[in-house]
Amino acid sequence: MRTRPLSAFSARDLEALLAEEAAHWEDELLWDYSEVRSAVAQGIDRRTLLGRVALAENGPAGYCYFIQDAGRAVVGSLFAAERQRDRGLEEALLDAVVSDAVLDHRNRRVECQTLFSTAPKLDACFRRSEFRSLSRHYLVRDLGDEPAEEPTVDRPERRFWLRPVRKNDLDRAADIIFESHRGSLDAALNLTYATRASCRTFVDTLALRGGCGAFDSDASQIAESDQGPIGVLLASRLSARSGHICQVSVASSAQGRGTGGALVRSALQAFERQGLDAASLSVTVGNASAYRLYTRLGFRVRKVFAAHAWARPPARIELPA
Repeated sequence: MRTRPLSAFSARDLEALLAEEAAHWEDELLWDYSEVRSAVAQGIDRRTLLGRVALAENGPAGYCYFIQDAGRAVVGSLFAAERQRDRGLEEALLDAVVSDAVLDHRNRRVECQTLFSTAPKLDACFRRSEFRSLSRHYLVRDLGDEPAEEPTVDRPERRFWLRPVRKNDLDRAADIIFESHRGSLDAALNLTYATRASCRTFVDTLALRGGCGAFDSDASQIAESDQGPIGVLLASRLSARSGHICQVSVASSAQGRGTGGALVRSALQAFERQGLDAASLSVTVGNASAYRLYTRLGFRVRKVFAAHAWARPPARIELPA
């Protein structure tokens, strides 16, 4: 299977492939991919995306890209046309793209989450390049199954209440996300959680720039106590019928009070009020307490994927025990 640099193609050259991809992710992940598709097309034409295109006899059969951000390369979608899957195309594409990213010494790290991948098994590709990896699950809850339980937040032993996220909450939300991820599995593989500044950029991307679908201000909540905010949930709309929980974080000093559960139940109720059919989220399998909470609230596995990261030696990716 031949691959060529993504820069050798225009968005028009890949129009059929991008259209098939958008339909695929809507079906598999309940995600309206039209805005992402448009952004990818613009990135291709502006030559701001790096990557590879796999060629078959009839033209482009798959593609994979990565973006560069402050010394980090983040691999995005890895997509193959349906007729070309399970033939080694995705593996060849990924090997080529990872090699390009690693050989570029501007990249001190390479990260990839394979949620947007049409290949079910890519672990061997990442092992060959000495990546560290963690299993993750994309979970979906059918909102028609049964109503979400009423969040109980006013019992004396809980001592917190919920309110909508406001613009002046974003700094504190970033602080909570940073503090709750310190030393976590997710922080080891994703530089998004590495500093307060990167967490604030992440929050701004979700809340102000629609980085994960359209921000849902009704479902997004702050948990507040007498001492101030102690938890945050940020939510979005992935499509006209599907809501997504992008981030749930509770300050370590406030964990064990039911705060996370109350935030998730509140978001589910907001999705239900909006008439949505489903809610989704992603979770690292090793985050046992969060995983138990989500399954208890009715979320079920829709897709198994993984997070992978590589650091340029002598740096190393250290996973906490």
